Amino acid sequence: MNYYILKHHDEIRNIWCDISKDMVKDVEQTTNVKTAFFIQPSRDRNAVFFALSFCKEIYTILDTNKNVFLYHGASGFFANEEIANLQFMNTQQFYDSRFANDAIAESIIECLNNEVTGGIECVEEEGGWDGEELQYIDLFRNLFKMREQLRVLVKSINNTALFNAKIIDIDKLILRLLDIDDEKLLISAGDQNRDYPINSWWWHLDQVKSGVLKVHVEEGFVIYQGQIVLI
Repeated sequence: MNYYILKHHDEIRNIWCDISKDMVKDVEQTTNVKTAFFIQPSRDRNAVFFALSFCKEIYTILDTNKNVFLYHGASGFFANEEIANLQFMNTQQFYDSRFANDAIAESIIECLNNEVTGGIECVEEEGGWDGEELQYIDLFRNLFKMREQLRVLVKSINNTALFNAKIIDIDKLILRLLDIDDEKLLISAGDQNRDYPINSWWWHLDQVKSGVLKVHVEEGFVIYQGQIVLI
């Protein structure tokens, strides 16, 4: 990461002006920007997750009475409270969660399907995680956050039945990977989020693995301590 005081760096100031000229209606807002942070993610697939998390953390400590802007080439241009509401739609893009739609839900579902399937192939075909256990734990943690988003998204989109069927397929993949994940990476991915409700069962895979929490994805409920809870 690098940061620049724009009045001291003509090149960086010009880059900012090119990015913002068609995206900010009030020209004065853009010319008054004094500091720019450039965050260059690596090629690792977790890099965008880390970069956005960092940006959101920075946003929480800034003076929000002033304008704050965030630009990401694959995702677009965001300002002020939009930044606080950003969520992931796949491993390479994020979106303002207040304006979700069918296309975003589809992107999340496709990403979850691809990444969990990739995890299964990694174990079944390559025999393990190839020394990248910590990276995979971070990946699965963020994938579970995306799965959590679907709980909200599916209530506000069209063709709920179609999306529910696709979500069931993803949940089956998660359970399949859990069954073959001898190193318990999926369980570790939920360590920081055990306070979620039990029907967000992907955060409680330790309980699923032990048999205490029984997940019935087709029927849409879990059974925990004798109680049936809808997913």
